[in-house]
Amino acid sequence: MATLRRCSGLLLAAVALALAAGMAAAQGPAGAPAPAAGISSECMTAVLNMSDCLPYVESGSKTRHPDKACCPELDGLLQSNPVCLCQLLAGGADSYGISVDYKRAMALPGVCRLNAPPLSACAAI
Repeated sequence: MATLRRCSGLLLAAVALALAAGMAAAQGPAGAPAPAAGISSECMTAVLNMSDCLPYVESGSKTRHPDKACCPELDGLLQSNPVCLCQLLAGGADSYGISVDYKRAMALPGVCRLNAPPLSACAAI
């Protein structure tokens, strides 16, 4: 059941991204509206690579520990593109129909024993 929800959430995110890309291409650069709040297209791949963390950080999750692959995925995101984590924690996942328990999400670096910049650093990025 959790796998089905995770897959449907990722599918929904992929469909939303494809629709947004198609609409942007149809309008062209001159008529393109300001981007909506959410996860940028540059960060979408990075966030999708963290799919093993989703069962732990989803709202209502009873999972006690993140999946084994989650922490290396989070570490990769922190090393390569921390701005994507800022977008995710700023509610970007909500725009794709993924309900995140932000308390658990913000605690995830500690659970994974990773050093993450403070959330206040997102304002400077």
